[in-house]
Amino acid sequence: MVVTAAETGNRIQRLRIANGLSQAELAKSASMPTGAVSMAEHGRQGLDEETLTRVADALGCTTGYLTRPQAQPTSTRPWLRAYADASKRAVDRYIADTETAIGAIHALRLRLLPETIPHFDDDGNDEEAIEEFAGEVRNAAGLEDGDVVGNCIRRVERLGVVVLPMHDELGRHMGLSQRVDSIPVIRVSKPHLTDHGPVSPSGDRQRFTVAHELGHLTLHATTPPPATAEQARLVEQQAHRFAGAFLAPGDPLLADLERLGDRVTLTTLAELKRTWGVSIKMLVVRLGQLGRIDDQHARSLYKQISARRWNKVEPVPVGHEHAVWLTKALAQAGQDSDTAAAALGLAPRYVRNWQAWDLESPNRPDLPVGVVPISRKRRASKY
Repeated sequence: MVVTAAETGNRIQRLRIANGLSQAELAKSASMPTGAVSMAEHGRQGLDEETLTRVADALGCTTGYLTRPQAQPTSTRPWLRAYADASKRAVDRYIADTETAIGAIHALRLRLLPETIPHFDDDGNDEEAIEEFAGEVRNAAGLEDGDVVGNCIRRVERLGVVVLPMHDELGRHMGLSQRVDSIPVIRVSKPHLTDHGPVSPSGDRQRFTVAHELGHLTLHATTPPPATAEQARLVEQQAHRFAGAFLAPGDPLLADLERLGDRVTLTTLAELKRTWGVSIKMLVVRLGQLGRIDDQHARSLYKQISARRWNKVEPVPVGHEHAVWLTKALAQAGQDSDTAAAALGLAPRYVRNWQAWDLESPNRPDLPVGVVPISRKRRASKY
């Protein structure tokens, strides 16, 4: 099968964007005119063998990766109108990297878990419908009505979603979701040190981000990305509602509150956080959604949270999570990161980065790394 210049150009463009390079930066690295990069990416001009080798070296791949037959991925856009203070270049970088990862999964013939996400066909503005649907998704993930989501990422993987790390944040956003070749994919920030000290995102926020992106994949599967600020606000509210109901289902949460004395205080909220693995501020929102507290009570709680300086770092830390499917699938195929990368014609850093979840803290051995299980006061089914 002959690979056209346009197909090679598409691969060059995808890897260039995945590496965060502009056309000018790639041209400089590959010692070629910037105009030649543009011409090559648009299939208007092929590259001689020597130039193609320099381009491949700059992109961390072999010339074979750029020229062998492989399908062009089809992708949806993330369900956000804009990523706040994140640049389009940063968002596009993760989209291109995700497409590269899915292409690698296909090329290696890794065995994907079957997708078992239920189909939402109700009104997205009906909050009760979202609550009920979140229960259906929980059941599809192997959770019974009162179960705590012990490890949110692995529950989502069980639904057939590929979960990959982001190595930074997209402005104020810590995740994105899309479908690549119809495969549902979630990217979520791995833990990293911030300039002011705390690890970001917190474990509870990481869990909520994963559930929120699952909400987009389930609720908005047939919905295009929002075109207006109002549309964006609505789809975000819907995904938030889904995430709250998925992580902290109403009746079991209220039953736990009743066992704690049925008074909504910071003390009881901290205990609920210990059980359900969601933030105290999210629990204020959740109890408001369930009609357990009114706006005045919520404002009072927010003032107390601010007075105790819990806005940035809450008590009862929740451990970070990591995905396992890709590492297991590679092992089942008799591969590790390096052998898989060699088979693909990619530098090992690509495959390693798709599995890199640990906090890099060589000078902070006191910081928690990996998964710290949340309380099992309620039964949490194992993955």
